Amino acid sequence: MTPNRYICCALVALGMATTALAQEQQSPDTDVPGQPIIEEPPTAGPTQAAEEAPAIEASPAVEPAPAVVTAPQTASPQTATVVDAPPPKAETSSRGRAPAEEIRPKGEDAMMGAHPVESGGISFKPGKGMEVNSADDDFQLRIRVRVQFLYTLADGNLGPRESDEQEELRNEFRIRRARFIFQGHAFGKNNHYKLEIDPTRPNNVVLDYYLDFTQNPNVEVRVGQYKISSNRERVISSGDLQMVDRSSVNAEFSLDRDLGVDIRSRDFLGMNRMRYVLGISSGDGINNYHFEDFGMVYLVRLEYLPLGIFDDYSEADFDRTGPRLSIGATYSYFVNAVKQLGMVGAPFADGGTANYQFAYADVMFKARGFSLLSQFALRTGTRKVGDITTDPDGNPITPTLARNGVGWMAQAGYLIPKIRLEFSARGSIIRATGSSTSLQDSNGTTFAVSWYFFRHPFKIQADVSQEWGNETFRNGGTLLRIQLQASL
Repeated sequence: MTPNRYICCALVALGMATTALAQEQQSPDTDVPGQPIIEEPPTAGPTQAAEEAPAIEASPAVEPAPAVVTAPQTASPQTATVVDAPPPKAETSSRGRAPAEEIRPKGEDAMMGAHPVESGGISFKPGKGMEVNSADDDFQLRIRVRVQFLYTLADGNLGPRESDEQEELRNEFRIRRARFIFQGHAFGKNNHYKLEIDPTRPNNVVLDYYLDFTQNPNVEVRVGQYKISSNRERVISSGDLQMVDRSSVNAEFSLDRDLGVDIRSRDFLGMNRMRYVLGISSGDGINNYHFEDFGMVYLVRLEYLPLGIFDDYSEADFDRTGPRLSIGATYSYFVNAVKQLGMVGAPFADGGTANYQFAYADVMFKARGFSLLSQFALRTGTRKVGDITTDPDGNPITPTLARNGVGWMAQAGYLIPKIRLEFSARGSIIRATGSSTSLQDSNGTTFAVSWYFFRHPFKIQADVSQEWGNETFRNGGTLLRIQLQASL
């Protein structure tokens, strides 16, 4: 073969390769604005592409490509619309796998996309805060701010004081509580969340942070840090009290916020009569973000509402309707409590622990502006003495006994018809039980008056309390408090 023939063959091969490359660049893999999209046969190679290029118009033996619809004449080249076009090859693997949207879980793309807020999706309600709802109701955010300003005047052994010996009259004005609260639901109306922060404490202490899963109304799940469902008075928000603060029985016997998980129902079996809580928590109290042993708190609580479910976790009867009644009982077993009261109070000085049993019974009754709250509490336990025998000054430590005892309180209030004024009163008794206890007997009374500008969210309250031990009433301490609350 002559050199000219070699040159000619090379030129022909180069031309065929160039033609195949041109055909490949016009394939649907590259979307050219304003150009028709032509489906390429799946087995086309470079040589076949070169042969089929002219056959699209001229050869009747080759089946024409699928119909192509171009954009309307009014559309710009950049907005051409293609109907029934095959999906881009970029979304299908080279091994013929299904497009990504076909193998992702159903509804995932829609849930993870934008959720617009329609007109009216943002609202404000006093006491509930600003509320933002997505148009599909899958997401909700409520933001609320609450603050309490408290003035205290005290003598005796009550109120703020610098030392145990100081007994003269003293006063104090402070921010008693402040709260930033974020709550709502996400990824569906049955996934609830709450975050509550106290900016008045060091490092902006987180009070509540938990998730509620309520898909099954008979078996709802809560996980996180929250108020353990011990006694009703403790679980009622400090913003929903009919007096300035809770009773001395609550301060002595209640469990506190803890890290845990529980199952519960706000309307068991849909009967509008019953609730329950079964829970387990770390026992380490607030802001202890992990636990490493089995020294935990086990709890069960049952509630029965014979006249139907109502707002029984808010004091004062703003609804002023007919009789409503809620009865609750709780049992809790606390393993290896390191503090004298359980989750709160001073640690045992000897470094030991106590195993405690708690029992509570409480009742809430409301009717026509009258409200009654009463509760009974019991704590009994045994000590496990630690190995610390001397204090930092070298003095010997006498092991502290378990704080065994009982407590009872009752309070009642009445909202005067057609006005916002309420008068209320409370009595409380704490008694030590047995000889192996460090608890001291005490008694207390409180009288209060509340003016509700707009129910609990905006109110001013004043109360006067007297507490005493086994001595006479006059030998106790007297406490006067005035508190203003605003909840936005």
